[in-house]
Amino acid sequence: MKPFKFRLDKILGYRKHLNKIAQIDLFNARNECIRREKEVKRLSEKRKEIAKSCGDEGLKGIDVPRYKIYQTYLYKMMHDLESARTRLKQEKENVTAKKAILANESIKKKTLETLKDLQHNKYMELSEKEDQKTLDEIVITGRGRRI
Repeated sequence: MKPFKFRLDKILGYRKHLNKIAQIDLFNARNECIRREKEVKRLSEKRKEIAKSCGDEGLKGIDVPRYKIYQTYLYKMMHDLESARTRLKQEKENVTAKKAILANESIKKKTLETLKDLQHNKYMELSEKEDQKTLDEIVITGRGRRI
């Protein structure tokens, strides 16, 4: 009997490759999301520090031009923080999309692997039946006997 050969092996290899690419894309998206979270946290902390120092100087007495500089800087920080949060939200949506792509690729790969396993099991059963048939014929005909 011929050795087992799965006709869709190349497609299965390609599916594994696509699955690996999807995993890498998801990993990169998660890293980018983590980087964005750190950026939001850093900007938030910096804004709190600037607001605190402005408040401290306000209690001591601050001149108007310096106060306007603080206010302008705080406004810019608030704007940067909002845009960083928007980018973080987009990145989280990107991670969700990459997870869906990975799940889809995994399903496709697993389907082909299951099909390969089923065909291999069927091949093994057929091979065992043929071997048993050959052994039964040898026993019945007595071809293998030496007297």
